[in-house]
Amino acid sequence: MEAEDVGRLVLEKFPHLSPEQIAEVLLKMDNMVGGYHGEFLSELSRMLGSRLKEFTSTQFSLLMSTLILWSVDTRERFSEFAKDFFASASAEMSTRLMELAPHELNCCLAAFMSVGLAEHKFLASVGRASLARHNSFGPVQLAALLTILSEMRMVHFDLFNAAAHVIATRTKELRPVDIMRALRSFAKCSVPHEMLCTSLGNEVSNRFKAKGVNSGFKVEDLCEVAWIFCVLQAYHEEIFRLMLKQLEESPRISTDALCQLYECHLVLDSEHKEAYSKYRMEPDTLQALLDHYKEIRRDVRRCSEKQRNNVASALKSLVEGTVNINHRTSIGLLVDVAALRKRTSADGYIHIDLDSPLTLVRSLEQDENMPPSFYIEGPVQLRRRILQKHGLRLVTVREGDWRELEEAKEKRRHLRTQLASLGNILE
Repeated sequence: MEAEDVGRLVLEKFPHLSPEQIAEVLLKMDNMVGGYHGEFLSELSRMLGSRLKEFTSTQFSLLMSTLILWSVDTRERFSEFAKDFFASASAEMSTRLMELAPHELNCCLAAFMSVGLAEHKFLASVGRASLARHNSFGPVQLAALLTILSEMRMVHFDLFNAAAHVIATRTKELRPVDIMRALRSFAKCSVPHEMLCTSLGNEVSNRFKAKGVNSGFKVEDLCEVAWIFCVLQAYHEEIFRLMLKQLEESPRISTDALCQLYECHLVLDSEHKEAYSKYRMEPDTLQALLDHYKEIRRDVRRCSEKQRNNVASALKSLVEGTVNINHRTSIGLLVDVAALRKRTSADGYIHIDLDSPLTLVRSLEQDENMPPSFYIEGPVQLRRRILQKHGLRLVTVREGDWRELEEAKEKRRHLRTQLASLGNILE
């Protein structure tokens, strides 16, 4: 049967199908959506939206879960013609935020994320409702909710902090994957929480003591946990020591884990020097880690190359010496732009990082009539913190602000203002 014939049959029978049957039909359409004409998908979208009010909350979440099970290509094709459906679905979900079961709310939110829909007003209402009823969520469900928000680069600080208290007091209910999800979301959104880190660090350590390699955590997980603690400015010596012990016993380690280990060393060596001196890695090991880091981390760019080059050009007109892009500092970390006194210098006297949508998370707590509030994501803050702890002068330039400056004179003035925070370096 041709896709068009199937489509006509679906539309004819659609008004008489139960919600469960609709979800089943949509699931089976996964491999066929690409063959349907846009008019069919638009009509299907309209008919789906018109029936949502008759669905129970469980049926509503069942329907939305179908989107998660579709392939990426199918979701993209459907979302092109399904604006009516998603508008209706987000409006309908907004009226049910206090009645959806926690796992149903997470399921629906994940469906919206899967098609790239992250409308701020809608997500802000989800954040408020979730905060109001966070005690009805289990720690696993809270970890999933925060993961979804962080993946959309959205943060609700009160919700994260409230969730942290629940998770910290119920750590034994969490699987290793849940612990990792929770920590990653707090790190990405840069929400430090000492109680959470202490509780989860103790839990991971205790599971290793009780079960060893059968604890459910790989050595790479320990590297990531330790690195996340560095991002969140939490010192948990037992975790750091456990990580190093397991590394000694592991014949092979992933490249990303070794890079995280090196960044952990830089943080511990600059922020916890005395305590770290008792278990600091050997110089030969550190040199090997630095060499590996340089080989793997070749480009830190999280902004457009055009804008990075543009900032470098503006800086050249203001300073003497050499200006480099994607500059490698003496400690191995990269910066977008640097001005050096001499061409052979390892470190510059000016270092500039560019902020873009790839380095920022947006707050869900602001008034919708106010300008958007953005915060630097945790991993980027960590790198900049390390650079500054090692005495490197660093300023940041917002890519969005830079794009609005049309004249070279305006750009130089803007950059000069940013550099003023470093003192009289342009004199």
